[in-house]
Amino acid sequence: MKDITLHEAAQAYLEHLRTQGKKERTLYTYGQDFKQMEAFFGADRKLKSILPPHVGKFLKSDDLLRLPNGGERAKPTVEKTVRVLRMFLVWAKETGRIDKLPLPKDLPLGRSKEKENPEHADSNTPDAPAES
Repeated sequence: MKDITLHEAAQAYLEHLRTQGKKERTLYTYGQDFKQMEAFFGADRKLKSILPPHVGKFLKSDDLLRLPNGGERAKPTVEKTVRVLRMFLVWAKETGRIDKLPLPKDLPLGRSKEKENPEHADSNTPDAPAES
């Protein structure tokens, strides 16, 4: 597969979700999340060039944590954007667009409350099965 940009991959992911029957409102809000990601990484950035340290910096960036007017984004909004990024990167790996997941080790892969507990951070490897 050719070395695609973040923007191209994001558009392909949104189209994939559309074919999966996601609602237009969901696609719209995910599109807004991708605008934040593109503002940080650059829309023309090669997807394969995004590494765990880059994702880690995004997770601490004003592009994610602040509104355009300088106010703080609501925690649930930030968590949704992080979830969209994680799902997108997993999809990109599963579809051969990237070779490795560029997720920091401390970013939970699933929704398990136990995995969000810092004392369980060592179990957050990409190969670890999601807990129920």
